[in-house]
Amino acid sequence: MTPLWDFTDLIPADRRRRLLKLTSFDEVLCNVSSTCKILHYKADPFRDDRLRGCVRAEFLLHVDLYIYDGFFNSPVGYRAQYCLGSGIGEHANRQIIDVLRPALITLAQSMTTPTFGSEHVAMSLDATDAKIWIDESESGSEPPQQLQVHINYPPWVERAKRGDALQEDEFIRAVRGVFAPLGTFLEIKGGWVDGDGLEKRDPVKAHRSKDIAINGYI
Repeated sequence: MTPLWDFTDLIPADRRRRLLKLTSFDEVLCNVSSTCKILHYKADPFRDDRLRGCVRAEFLLHVDLYIYDGFFNSPVGYRAQYCLGSGIGEHANRQIIDVLRPALITLAQSMTTPTFGSEHVAMSLDATDAKIWIDESESGSEPPQQLQVHINYPPWVERAKRGDALQEDEFIRAVRGVFAPLGTFLEIKGGWVDGDGLEKRDPVKAHRSKDIAINGYI
């Protein structure tokens, strides 16, 4: 089966072979879930009026460099699932969170508060908008100033070139989409829940699945 995408010569041959050797998202999921270390938990309050009073559970995960690479950059990895269809991508996202859910809740238990207890953590993780992504603050995740096409996926490349040339907001995220960062940290962020544990969806993030599919980035 032809991979969803290949890589340009900016990706070393050994890295390209390793990424293309992955055969399915199930393999990616197994690699992440069986090797990741959960480093940190916090309850993060929403800081804008539109969801005032809502809080979500946030976790920082450490993974091996190669596991990170396969998760985020391989043509069977996390971003690739959204290219196959929004439902497929959302299912992949939910699979990872559900597999890690018991360990996440266990870690958070010792750091919960009366206003955001273990039941709130669980509700946040079970929320529709719960998600996994790379830690964008990590050194190495930020692309260079000039466009570098690492992932040779024509729909992303076309939008990245347009974004780079015109700096149009609609296309600028694609500049990061064709970049294949290397790192070791992932984040899981639950959905926003109010004091009663009811999910409140952020309308600003309503098009996340579509953004990943068409730009490779959110």
